[in-house]
Amino acid sequence: MLQQLYDAYAFIDNYNKTKATFHGLERVDTKDYPPEAVREVLLNCLVHRDYSFSGSTLVNIYDDRIEFISLGGLVTGLKMETIFIGVSQTRNPALAAVFYRLRLIESFGTGIEKIQQSYLGVEARPEFIAVYGGFKVVLPNVNEVQAKELGISETQGCYGFADEKDKVMQLAAMQGYVTRKQVEDALQVKTTKAYMLLQELCDAGRLSPIGVGRSRKYISR
Repeated sequence: MLQQLYDAYAFIDNYNKTKATFHGLERVDTKDYPPEAVREVLLNCLVHRDYSFSGSTLVNIYDDRIEFISLGGLVTGLKMETIFIGVSQTRNPALAAVFYRLRLIESFGTGIEKIQQSYLGVEARPEFIAVYGGFKVVLPNVNEVQAKELGISETQGCYGFADEKDKVMQLAAMQGYVTRKQVEDALQVKTTKAYMLLQELCDAGRLSPIGVGRSRKYISR
């Protein structure tokens, strides 16, 4: 379970882009999704799900949001209104105790509050949806919301900064092609993220792959 927790967080982090703004001489970096919120939702998915079901917890990543869908719903007798006033009743007390001793959770009943606090100052708020047998949390993309408020399109980049895909295309235009390693170095991203960007540009018809393995190059169409 711990390996699943760390792997899921690392996977989401590959898609959790950082946008930069400047206040005077000070640079401020903002993640698309507050890391604290992602952490708390993943922990809740593991600690509070109903393990009598064999189905998987679902994590759906979109441009403007991430959805987490867990099996089990609320513990019998509780409603969302009860949760929001701070009442907590764990479904798996032994498991919760282990995570508490590992210092992965600090106290019971504070997860939703932490998720909400991580979105203070943002117009869009996290959504919590409880249905019979299931629980869904939706985290909005902070930078996407702020960009829409300012009327900035994705192709312009949030706060006037070039989009990562545009930077990749600029590299390809400068020398006629671009490699995955060049994308990693130029954008300071991991291999998985570089491959994802190149694949999305290929799917969009902006790049074409040439060659295989380490010798593969991507040329502009």
